[in-house]
Amino acid sequence: MNETLFAEATLGREAEEFMQSDIGRYLLGRCQHEIQDAQEKLSVVSPWRRNRIRQLQNEIWRAQSVSGWLAELVSNGRQAEAVLDEDNH
Repeated sequence: MNETLFAEATLGREAEEFMQSDIGRYLLGRCQHEIQDAQEKLSVVSPWRRNRIRQLQNEIWRAQSVSGWLAELVSNGRQAEAVLDEDNH
């Protein structure tokens, strides 16, 4: 159990460091830009253009997924660290 928690904590810290790196900030910025761009286009697309609507929704989903996965790694890592800290005290 502790090995799993330690692995999660380590992965969470690595994800946090990645998100603070130049590449991580760039990718997260791209995600935000793609979300905003697709939302703007989605707000004005004609309702009968179902394929275009679906495409824009997929663009939003993809960008939200990437940033969400990274945030989830960080969150899980912090929770694992908290459990490990409790076990050590």
